[in-house]
Amino acid sequence: MDTLEEISKREREEARLEGKLEGRKEFEIRLLSKRFRRRLTKELKAKIREADEKTIDYIGDNLLEISIEELKEKLK
Repeated sequence: MDTLEEISKREREEARLEGKLEGRKEFEIRLLSKRFRRRLTKELKAKIREADEKTIDYIGDNLLEISIEELKEKLK
């Protein structure tokens, strides 16, 4: 059985990781906004914010090569 300290530590770590992912999403949105300008619509930004970590990893790994069409496909 977990102690309160262990539970608290685990919850803090989960919150830290969630915050880190949210920061990565906003960073990628900023970079993609500079690259694609108006083509990165509010809807695409919302989909990035809702995306899972695997999708965010893919986008981040391919920021320089991804096309707007590929981004749209990945966010379906």
